[in-house]
Amino acid sequence: MHFVTHPWINPGTIENRAYQENVVKNALTANTLCVLPTGMGKTSIAALVAAERMQNMKGKVLFLAPTRPLVNQHKNNFERMMKLGVEMHVITGEQKSEERFKLYKNGDIFFATPQTVRNDIKHGLLDLADFSLVVFDEAHRCIGQYSYVYIAKVYMNRAKEPLILALTASPGGHRYKINEVRDKLFIKNVEIKTREDEDVKPYVQTVNSEWVTVDMPIPFKSVHSYLSAIKNARIKKLISWRVINSPQTTKSQLLKLQETLAAKKTGSAYGAMSLIAEVIKVDHAMLLLETQCLYALQKYFEKLSGEETKASVRLMAEENMKNAVRLTGELLSEGKEHPKLEKLTELITEELKNKDARIIIFAQFRDTISRIAESLAEIKDAAPVEFIGQAKKKGKGLSQKEQIQILNEFQMGFYNILCASQVAEEGLDVVETNVVVFYEPTPSAVRKIQRSGRTARTKEGRVIVLMTKDTRDEAYHWSAHRKEKQMKKTLYDMQRGMNQKTMSEFKRG
Repeated sequence: MHFVTHPWINPGTIENRAYQENVVKNALTANTLCVLPTGMGKTSIAALVAAERMQNMKGKVLFLAPTRPLVNQHKNNFERMMKLGVEMHVITGEQKSEERFKLYKNGDIFFATPQTVRNDIKHGLLDLADFSLVVFDEAHRCIGQYSYVYIAKVYMNRAKEPLILALTASPGGHRYKINEVRDKLFIKNVEIKTREDEDVKPYVQTVNSEWVTVDMPIPFKSVHSYLSAIKNARIKKLISWRVINSPQTTKSQLLKLQETLAAKKTGSAYGAMSLIAEVIKVDHAMLLLETQCLYALQKYFEKLSGEETKASVRLMAEENMKNAVRLTGELLSEGKEHPKLEKLTELITEELKNKDARIIIFAQFRDTISRIAESLAEIKDAAPVEFIGQAKKKGKGLSQKEQIQILNEFQMGFYNILCASQVAEEGLDVVETNVVVFYEPTPSAVRKIQRSGRTARTKEGRVIVLMTKDTRDEAYHWSAHRKEKQMKKTLYDMQRGMNQKTMSEFKRG
């Protein structure tokens, strides 16, 4: 194994890989979006670009990441890679403003969340004029009103010689999203590498992907029929009112329609909004039934029963809804659950025959995660733990300190199964895992790529996707597949187009 030699980099810390070298070389010429699979060395690339800029430009470096655990993780990695004498600081909102002001004056490399940096720029604590590099980690977040957008704009306006390095495993499944990220970060170069690229293949392990399908049981189909009847009746009414044109209206379309109706401020508009709210609520119940578990559905019914909005009160008074609630309760009291849970238990039991197994199970909803952890705890040799985000209103959650503690304990072997929400998809340095299970497919290309990236870093890995036949599980799976394919094509086109443009400019010069 050969390592990078650089005056500012510790020997034996960054492996010399041709694809990283090429990305670094191009990233030093202009603002660059670097798209690499998880575990392929985005942080090493950032450290090499930072070392070059600091050596030649003598300017400061700012490394931004969405969460504090991720910020601390990047600082730890940089401390391992960079030579002693480079002064590095984590900047947080918990530090007093005077302390942050002093750190900005004296330090070389700063690791921070974007919200803190945005506030410090606005309050005059931080001037980006002398920064030679800003790194935007998880760059796909740079859309809408996210703080990255403001920081990038100020940096490009203020810095004497600005350079942006944007890092992500996936910038999005749609061209317009990729374009937005590119435009908001003033990107000139796109560098994409996938596991299939010839110069990457020597450094990646095999990922074996498989789909495991289950049938929806007949009693579940009865609950589904009750819910479907409620939804269809309301859709029919909205069509007769000419509020919508088609029964195939998506949730995002309905939410936008509610905003449009709210602006009208008429009695009929409010009536339509309430009806749309009922459609959205009953559709969510159907989603839980199809893709999650009865426990999560029952918890949702309990939540609706406690709400005092007109939509919820009307919905819970409906005869079909009462039947759906009753049947769900009866099935649970008889010990029935979603067949995915039974299939998951089988798969995990088999995996745990390997005493060193490390498994991550991703699920979208916290009630499902609780039910999964509870079910798997009954398996011999299983030590599951819930890994979720910070507390929401009236809900449980983990602080960032608790999240880090659980990851450390997972690494040390106190736990061997991480039952995780979206919080484990992005950035955090999760120990090598043998198996990643999607309890449900995700329609997002970004999330699909991030979930899959949690295995096969240093050894062969396995990705298992659970799907309920003839439900939106199947639609979501194929949606993410199409988006990922489109994303790669778009990025490769951009990479080729930008490189050709650069060559033609070079020839003209």
